[in-house]
Amino acid sequence: MIVDLFAWSAVLLAVVLVNTGLLHIYNVNRVHKKLMKIGHCQTTKEAFFKEMTVAQGSNFTALAFAGWILVFVSIAYLYFLVPTILPYSYMQVPALISSSMGFGIFGAIIALGAMAIILGLDMLPESCRLIKLTELYSFYTISKGTKRLIGMTVPALCASVVFSAYLGTVYPERSHLAEIFGFMLLAASLIVLVTPIYKEAWKGRR
Repeated sequence: MIVDLFAWSAVLLAVVLVNTGLLHIYNVNRVHKKLMKIGHCQTTKEAFFKEMTVAQGSNFTALAFAGWILVFVSIAYLYFLVPTILPYSYMQVPALISSSMGFGIFGAIIALGAMAIILGLDMLPESCRLIKLTELYSFYTISKGTKRLIGMTVPALCASVVFSAYLGTVYPERSHLAEIFGFMLLAASLIVLVTPIYKEAWKGRR
C-alpha cells in the first residue's frame, strides 16, 4: 500500500510541474490578449514581454533559481537514488557506489544538468522569454511574504535531500518515515514555488 502511494506521489509531482508550465503560458497569453483588447491595437510579444516584466531583485532571483534546481535534485534523490519504484537508479552505477563521494557526485550531476537546461533556455531569442525559467517570476507581482517563503524552500529542499540520502544508506532496507518526510518537504517546497503561477491563474478566472 505504501509502495503504491509512493509511486502515485511521483505521478502527482509530475502533474504539478507540467500543469505549472501550462498555466504560466496561459497567464501571460491571457494578459497579452486582454491588453490588446483594451488598447484596440496589436502589440508584439517582444514589446509586451519588455513592458510586463517586473524586476524582483537579484537576491530573490538567486534563491528562486537555487530552489528550482534543488527541486530536481530532491526528486532525483527521492525517486532515483534507490530502485523503489523504477528499475533504474543510482545503485546501478558501480563507479558511484564504490566512491565515498558517490551521493555528492550524483547530486552534483543532477544539479549541473538542471542548471544547464535552465541557462540553455535563457539563451533563446527574445521572443521566447515566456519559457526562460530564470525570468519565470518576472511576470508576476510577488509579496515580500511569498518571497520569504520561496527563500525558505532552499533549506527545506536540502533537508529533503538528507532524508533521501538516508534512504540510500540503509538500502536495501526501507524507512517509510524518511520517505514521508522527504516527500512532504519536497511537496511543500514545490507548492510554495508554484503558488504565484497558480494564484494568478485563479485570479484570471474571475
